[in-house]
Amino acid sequence: MKRLVLSAFGAFMAVGAVAQDAVQEMTCKTLRDDVAKHIKNTENAKKSTKSATWLDLGSSYLTLAQSCPSDSSSAVKAEEAFKKALEVENAAGGKKAKDIEAKLKSPELASAYLMQGAGYYNSKNYKKAAEFFSKSSEISPKDTTAALYAGIAEQLLENNAGALKHLNNFIANGGKDASVFYSVAQIYKADKKFDEAVQVLQKGMEVNPTNSDLPNELINVYLQSNNIDKAISDLEGLVKKDPNNLTNMTNLGLIYDSKANDLGSKINKIDDQLRKFDTDKDEKKLMAEQDKLAAYDSEIANLNARIKKEPKNAASLKKRIAEVTADKLSIEKGVEELAGAIQAKKNEAAGATGLKAEKEQLAVQQKDAKSKAANYYQKVLEKDPNNFDVLYNLAVMNYNEGVEIKKVVDYMDIATYRREGKAVEEKACAQFAISKPYFERASKVKPDDDVVKESLNNVIKILEQCGK
Repeated sequence: MKRLVLSAFGAFMAVGAVAQDAVQEMTCKTLRDDVAKHIKNTENAKKSTKSATWLDLGSSYLTLAQSCPSDSSSAVKAEEAFKKALEVENAAGGKKAKDIEAKLKSPELASAYLMQGAGYYNSKNYKKAAEFFSKSSEISPKDTTAALYAGIAEQLLENNAGALKHLNNFIANGGKDASVFYSVAQIYKADKKFDEAVQVLQKGMEVNPTNSDLPNELINVYLQSNNIDKAISDLEGLVKKDPNNLTNMTNLGLIYDSKANDLGSKINKIDDQLRKFDTDKDEKKLMAEQDKLAAYDSEIANLNARIKKEPKNAASLKKRIAEVTADKLSIEKGVEELAGAIQAKKNEAAGATGLKAEKEQLAVQQKDAKSKAANYYQKVLEKDPNNFDVLYNLAVMNYNEGVEIKKVVDYMDIATYRREGKAVEEKACAQFAISKPYFERASKVKPDDDVVKESLNNVIKILEQCGK
């Protein structure tokens, strides 16, 4: 999955990672001394019962956290001191409780957690970084910066649930960075939550109308969720908006090409079902078996005639009549079963009119998809004659069309082939011939491409068999 990487985040990290010079080190030492003084006050039995003592300790820790981010625990200790101050104040009546609660929800405390989270991030302790960024976001839930950084850290930990929580919070609070919308959509897509991915991408496109990655990713989501028609609709809109974007035009041709192939697969499945109802072979077999019965009847009649003429051989002739009659009965049983099977298929075929209608409809749709794919491919070649992908796709599309035509011949019986086979083969050969120049042009663009070379050699051999 593509990680979320933002330049603003890197800039912030740089601030948190600035090397402390001598002056800063002296400042930090002074602040630590101040913290130590306030810690000593909390150890005083009398002073420790006053909320102000703990409030001062929290404030000193907070200043240390903001000024010296390398002190990784000062934000936590500041919060702990403020909580202790609230506890002491509530025990004393709670007059100043609201002021202390404000400290616990202050931007300063949120910022301290954010800065110290940056320190953990720079040291590659992403678990702690996520914890501190999340705490900052919890204290200041409207802050998009904290939500963004928490989401990034959770992604690095491969915690998609945590990443979604914070990145969606970033979006909900007005965050507009296109990378965030893209990243959230990819997480949803990986979890096959396609509707959620579509929604977040559409929202991202609203606030980033000039971004090209979001609409392209939306198309990818549609394709992965098998929503081909929506992908086509969106791509056609992009092509109309920018007719010079050959990538969009190529992708549109490719999707129509893919749609045509999918429709072809559906048509083939229907053909397989319809072949189950085909009775031609069975009826020819039935006629052959019925001819056998006629031959047996003729032989029995001849044997009976011989009995009259050859009474001395009556016993052997009667034995032969019994054998022939037994064979005839066996064939009659087979004829009856075969006739029943033929009738059953015809009955089933009568109920399959819906399949035939569906096949016709799919064939119309497939023809339209192929036409549009070829049209967009040709438009690309008009502006980029050496576009390898388009040349190869056109070659394959026409080659596959030849293969489909050739399949018709493969299913013909001998009698049908003698009547129609040659004409169909000529049609298939013509289609293979159309594919050849596209393979040749693709081969010139990428002469070392083994797939293209093998495909071109295969077409040449086929056309030699065709006599072309």
